[in-house]
Amino acid sequence: MGKVADALDKARKEPARVQHEVSPKPVYPDTIASKTDVHAGEGVGFVSKALQGPVDPKLVVFHEPGSPAAEHFKVLRSQILYPRDGKDRRVILVTSAMEAAGKTMVACNLAVSIAQSVDPYALLIDADIRKSSVHRMLGFEPAEGLSEYLQTDELLPKYLIRTPMMKLTVLPAGRSVRNPAELLTSAKMRHLFEEARERYPDRFIIVDSPPVNLAAETSSLSQNVDAVVFVVRYGYSSQDLIEEAITKIGEDKILGIVFNCFESPPGKYSYYKKKYPYYSSKEQV
Repeated sequence: MGKVADALDKARKEPARVQHEVSPKPVYPDTIASKTDVHAGEGVGFVSKALQGPVDPKLVVFHEPGSPAAEHFKVLRSQILYPRDGKDRRVILVTSAMEAAGKTMVACNLAVSIAQSVDPYALLIDADIRKSSVHRMLGFEPAEGLSEYLQTDELLPKYLIRTPMMKLTVLPAGRSVRNPAELLTSAKMRHLFEEARERYPDRFIIVDSPPVNLAAETSSLSQNVDAVVFVVRYGYSSQDLIEEAITKIGEDKILGIVFNCFESPPGKYSYYKKKYPYYSSKEQV
């Protein structure tokens, strides 16, 4: 916990700076008619989904792919696609200690950024069944998804949505249920991760999960993925709650910490604080 505490303490001592929000005009991509399609090589139908509303302005890699904010997500993407230690981490869970830290924003930007790269595909899973928001950020209406898949005998492709964003597929959260913890810690959920790893070798799976300290299932989910990206909102998240959450996950499982709403001098600290960072000592996370 020393690395985490040191990183948070150093961030706290930095002078507060104004975080400039990206606020482009709402974008309504060209409508693509909903249809049943077949993914090459899978032989199973799935839905190609039109966007019904504007893509959230916080999806900076979509609105402003050449912006400094989008570049930060490219750095995070590179750490996952080309890890220094050579370990293959294709199932990445994104979470936070408490709500309103920006975990869904990070998960969506990361997934779209991976999909924008040359070779890999991205599957974005909204596992926050209690309070789903991935669909709103991407600009489509709620749809059947993970909760229905976990409660039925239907095949997974029935619930997958191909978005107009190239190489990005989404598994929505589905309808809210009374027993989300039981569903998300079930054998079928573990099998979903296993199948995704084995069946789609060219696909990275990004999982938006509930906050660790608010939902019992997140600790279990974190043990069935390859790594965890932990989101901390600068000036908002309590260090005690962050440390409690990381203890529940296990520090060794944390790939890195994203400081959200934090702007630092260029070259001194990166937006993405990794365990083995480019710009600072190994005490930083």
